[in-house]
Amino acid sequence: MPADATTGGRRETAANHHGFPRVLLGDWNPIIRDPIDVLRASYIVGAVVFALMGNVGGAARLLVTAVAVLIARWIAVPRPFDLAFVLGMALQGWGNAFNLFDRLNWWDDLVHPVLTLCVAPLFYIGLARLKVVPDLAEETQRHHYVGVFLITLSLGLAFGAVYEIYEWTVDHWFGAHLAIGYTDTITDLSTDAAGSAVGGALLVLWAVRGWGTSRRVPASRIPA
Repeated sequence: MPADATTGGRRETAANHHGFPRVLLGDWNPIIRDPIDVLRASYIVGAVVFALMGNVGGAARLLVTAVAVLIARWIAVPRPFDLAFVLGMALQGWGNAFNLFDRLNWWDDLVHPVLTLCVAPLFYIGLARLKVVPDLAEETQRHHYVGVFLITLSLGLAFGAVYEIYEWTVDHWFGAHLAIGYTDTITDLSTDAAGSAVGGALLVLWAVRGWGTSRRVPASRIPA
């Protein structure tokens, strides 16, 4: 079950209801809660615009991106990880829509580490929602942090490997002409590993702080 935006999260303060803090942190309304949701909605708007322009491929890519970022909203991940994921998916979604992977030789090298950095922590948080792994707010010892890092790193590497299989499949079975080669695959997997390692380290830092995986910081953790 996804964590509720308020259950186990920070209690609202007067600062959140008025003025600039509310503009940044929300919640504005149940549908568009904060600036992150505005970014999320841009993928849906972009998909509609591309479809109206007759660019079905671009519309489909943005629609897939929209589904991914909506899943992150549904599981109510912490806002910094949510924002990072939405921005990371922008590199993938808009990059595909505007054919930046073909136009810019360095775009693929940028997307792989950034995207796995953003995705790997969300996989761990998703498993925590399913009670498969411990929530970051639970009492942990030093060796548990090693486990959090290793699991997050492994999830990011697995994501990268699955994506490489997808690239090979569409290239060889559907004629996508992605020019997949051994060097390209190893480079992608190496940058995926680097991104996943950074994502795992950030998640460990989050765990050390005891902030948990809900959308908001628990009230008990906020300094008086």
